[in-house]
Amino acid sequence: MKAREAAAQVRAELEAAGIPDAAMEAELLTRHASGLSRSAFFADEPVAEGAWDELNALITRRLRREPTPYLTGLREFHGLELVVGPGALIPRPETELLVEIGLSELERDPGATVLDLGTGCGAIAIAVAKAAPGTRVIAADVSADALRVAAMNVKRHGVPVSLVQSDLARAIRQADIILANLPYVPEGIIETLQPEVQHYEPRVALNGGEDGLDLVRALLTDCESRLRPRLVAFEIGMGQARHVVEAAEALGAEAGIEHDLVGWERVVTARWA
Repeated sequence: MKAREAAAQVRAELEAAGIPDAAMEAELLTRHASGLSRSAFFADEPVAEGAWDELNALITRRLRREPTPYLTGLREFHGLELVVGPGALIPRPETELLVEIGLSELERDPGATVLDLGTGCGAIAIAVAKAAPGTRVIAADVSADALRVAAMNVKRHGVPVSLVQSDLARAIRQADIILANLPYVPEGIIETLQPEVQHYEPRVALNGGEDGLDLVRALLTDCESRLRPRLVAFEIGMGQARHVVEAAEALGAEAGIEHDLVGWERVVTARWA
């Protein structure tokens, strides 16, 4: 069978199960199982007979709502192909805004040390290191499982990123720019999230406490009392921005809100004089 016909069959199964973006996911699963490049897929080369068992196994797992990046082991972020696995949150496109904010700040202060806090698979740290060679970049996470995935990506992309296991920034002595993608999902709504998230992604990377902002407030306090970075930027969820701004301003910071490409309040920045 040709690749695009195979993908059409996969797409039909995914659509019948109500899985979003079925066409794209069908392409990814078909290409992964068959080993075909994107150009070979669109050239409609045949799927090898031996690939069908692999493809059917992937479909079965996807129908159980296991996320496609965990099935393929890869996820694109900021133009980079990253290894992903169940020990680390899957990087989202909207998180690229934190990278852009960090790079913009580095233009003002090229010698700044950048801390990616809650690094997960290392996406933010590696993207910054690739885009701004020579920058001192630290990637920290409380999870040893996440740091193992991040280490694979650091090696894969050949960037000089320092990996540190740390509960928030407690193991960090100094950072000028902090890009924080901390857990911000309110504990009470985790069970209402998509099955791919609530059943497969690490709970430690999701649970932000009662209102989702426990770790954000803790880091703000640490920044005000000890770290004093020139900038800390937090990715946050819908409806949280104003609360984070108020918390930052109560600690003497100048706070602002950055919107993502669809206009949502996605990042809160805080600066201390």
